[in-house]
Amino acid sequence: MVIENMQQTLELLGNIKDFFFNIEETEKKLNTELYNKEGERDDLLHEIELSKLNAIERMQTYSRLETVLKERRIIKDKIELINTIKPYTSKFITKGICAETDITIKNIETLKGNQESRQYTPRIIKDLKCAKKKKEE
Repeated sequence: MVIENMQQTLELLGNIKDFFFNIEETEKKLNTELYNKEGERDDLLHEIELSKLNAIERMQTYSRLETVLKERRIIKDKIELINTIKPYTSKFITKGICAETDITIKNIETLKGNQESRQYTPRIIKDLKCAKKKKEE
């Protein structure tokens, strides 16, 4: 990505900040979702094991089980990705990337504000239109 303006830079830094700040929270959320899907799976397996289901009920239960297993697989794949990324993020978090990213974002926002309100104070010719207006007292 070529950074050509401040807005792109701020967006990139915001994404980096979100990436590092939210990895632990995302992992916890995914583990909770996995736990719930495994509970649903166990419930459906017990339904199959313990209930006397007719053909239609069996088909519905197996269909629900298939859906739950597919959803569980998607969650496990996401957890696997998180576990692959975590060693990388841990090194940067230890080095303080989150705080540094915050500081950089604030510095760029200050720079942007300064550039938007920039004014010129003439050195010699005082009656120029672009001249900074002095407050009259």
